[in-house]
Parts: sequence; structure tokens; C-alpha cells
Amino acid sequence: MELKQLSEYIIKNAKQKGADEVDIVISSSTRSSIDVRLGEIEKLEQASPKGLGIRVFKNNKKAITSTSDFRKETLDDLIARTVEMATVTGADEFAGLPAKELQGKANAKLNLFDPEVAKVPTDKKIELVKKMEKIGMDYDKRITNSDGASWSDSVSTFIVANSNGFYGEQEYTSCNLSLSLMAEEKGVRQTDYWYSGKRFFNQLDDIENIATIAAKRTIRKLGAIKPETQNIPVVFDPQVARDLLGKIAGVILGTAIYRKQSFLLDKLNEKVAVAEMNLVDDSLMADGLGSRLFDDEGLPSQVNHVIVNGVLKTYLLDTYTGKKLNMKSTANASRGLSSNPSPDTTNFYMENGKYSPEEIISSVKNGLYLTNVHWTGVNNITGDYSRGAEGVWIKDGKLAHPVQEFTVASNILDMMKNITMIGNDLDFRGTTNSPTFKIKEMTISGS
Repeated sequence: MELKQLSEYIIKNAKQKGADEVDIVISSSTRSSIDVRLGEIEKLEQASPKGLGIRVFKNNKKAITSTSDFRKETLDDLIARTVEMATVTGADEFAGLPAKELQGKANAKLNLFDPEVAKVPTDKKIELVKKMEKIGMDYDKRITNSDGASWSDSVSTFIVANSNGFYGEQEYTSCNLSLSLMAEEKGVRQTDYWYSGKRFFNQLDDIENIATIAAKRTIRKLGAIKPETQNIPVVFDPQVARDLLGKIAGVILGTAIYRKQSFLLDKLNEKVAVAEMNLVDDSLMADGLGSRLFDDEGLPSQVNHVIVNGVLKTYLLDTYTGKKLNMKSTANASRGLSSNPSPDTTNFYMENGKYSPEEIISSVKNGLYLTNVHWTGVNNITGDYSRGAEGVWIKDGKLAHPVQEFTVASNILDMMKNITMIGNDLDFRGTTNSPTFKIKEMTISGS
């Protein structure tokens, strides 16, 4: 059966077997991945996974099942078992589909599918990653090894359908290049990487650019020392900044709020950050890696302004968490084939500020340019933040020398209220992105 016919068949069958409400998600894709190390292919894979998930509601009870077998007899058995399971699970007053009148697709033009991605020959993909690795390896004689160069791509179709009459089908493509290098000096080795990921093949960064940035990031770690313990200004580079935004994202989701596991609990319409800080979750970005016309429950996508001029304006919700909190869904439902929908970010970012990264660095007399963080030391309830870290020391407004083997610590609420400069270098390199920014003071614990 065609995928639309398949969804209609499942919904009709489940209703006939006694389900009150039904929804399904179907995923079908073709993916390839290539890993090269030192000029030799280490992995060459291609797969075409498909699957579907069925969610059934009966008397405020629900059950979820999934399968990759689309044969009619398999589906008939699965539907029957799912409806039966829904009669014996615990009731939940908040369970159920979104209201029919709320369903729909956003009135927007998104560019999420590039037919050229599927046409790139395998030998060209191999040539790209081999050449990219060689450029990186040849950049400096201190680069002595490679952790690998990689290509991956995906051509996907994702379908959401339910018994309230919603049917949505969206095609996506994505392609990615990455390179990780190793440099050595005086017997000490350092590694770092760079990458590019886009919806469209012709939007990927040039391999020369990826290789050069990977090489420079690796080399600048050589000769790193451990800094002394002190309180100093810290400049977050975009990679570490996006990591911090990921921690903030985790506590604005409805699941964290209703479970009371968020340092932003009960802070709606309160000032939680500096006036210059604006956080947006935009599922309607034209070619964003998190963009879509509808969420995974069939609600039309929208732009959510989470923090506006430092004030927390909304949490990010799906239907269930919205009901739990007596709020409306923000169309942020995300779902796997075998899991309940739950809220998640789409294209989540901090808006640009007015300073160049060079201006931000030059404003620091003695401080840290933070480039990497390790192991998670974040308390979602209190906001306490402590991470193993690496970076470059700033002396008299200039990058002086690399530092490592230390921790950087503060509290995220304090950090948000003590951002003094926000950069103008926002680059959409993933689904969570941020420009450079400076925090007035954090604690560095080193030697």
C-alpha cells in the first residue's frame, strides 16, 4: 500500500477494534555513511530503514507499539494487540489526541528537500572525505594523525496521521561532513574537529574550510597549561555557547516543568536574563535542520519567542504537558516510533548581538576564551553549573596561550543575568545555535 493508504487502513482497523482515538507515525529513509582514516575507508554503509508506530487511546488509557514489518497480516495482529493493551494500562485524564480544531499545517514555504543529495555518487563522497582529511593533515607538520573524516546523508519521509482526520507528510534531506585531527608537540597530543551539516548539498561548507578550521582548532591546543584558580570574565565561543543553550533548552520543556525539575519553574513573565538576551525556537526557518510544517502530533508549526529582552515568555509544550500545566501546546511535540510524544526544541537559538567576536575578546584584560567543555555537571533544579573545560587565555585583549585541565563553574541563572556582550556571529550549524558571548565573571578552578 501507499503510505497514505497504509495510515488510513491502520486507523480504520483500530477504530473498528474498539479504539477511541488513534494516531500513527511512519518513517521511511535512505541513509549512507562513510568513514575514512589516513586515506583508507573504515566504514561504508547504506541502509533504507522504515518503521511505523501506533498509539491507541481507550477510556483515557493508551498503548504504543511499533514495527518495521508493513505486511497486512503483521499489521492486523499488531493493531489488535495495541487496542487490547490499551484496555489494561492505567488511565490518565490528560491522555488523548489534540483537539481537532487545533490540527493543521503551517502556512509557510520551507526548503527541506534537495533531490541532489540522493544523486551524489558514492565515489564522489569518498573523494570528498579523503581530500578533506589530506588538506587537514597537510596543514601543519605537527598534525600527525587523524581521528577520521566522515560523510553522512539522509533522504527521509515522515508521516503523522490520526483519527481526527489529520494527515501530514514531509520529505527531508540532510548531509554532513566532519573531520577530527590529532596534533603532537613535545610528546603531548591534542585532538579537535570541525564539521558542516545542511539540508542542501550545495550549502555545505567547502572541504578546504572544514579542514582548515579543524586543523587550527587542533593546533591551538598545543602547549596548553593549567590555569590558576580565580574569578574572571569568560568568553563562550559558539560551540560552547550552543552547549549552554542546550542545558537551558532542557529546563524550558514541559516535561521538566510539570515534574518540577527546572530552575526556571514558576518564572514565566519574570526577568531571567539580561535585556539583550533573546532566545527563539523557530520551526519555520526556511531550510533549518529542525524545521517542519507540523509537529509530531499534527499541530501547525510556529515560532516561539522563549526569552524576549531577558524575560521568560513561554515554555515549550506538547499536548500532554500543556494539559498537565493548563496551557496550550506550543507545537513542540517530538516522537519516536515506539515512544510517546514529548516536547523538544526545533531550531533553538540566541539572537545576534551587536559585537564582533574580536571586539568581545579585546574587551577582556585577563580572562578565558572557552572552547570546549567536558562531562556534565549541571543541576537542572538549582542551575548550578560546573564543567571540565579547555580554552585559550586572554591577556590584554588578545588570545595568549591554550589552557586545559580545569573546571569552569557558576550558576546558569547568574550567568544569564551577567552576560555583558553578545556577538554578531550566529551561524546555523545544527539545531541549537548561538553567537559568541561574554559572561562577566565565573570561577576557574585549576592549579
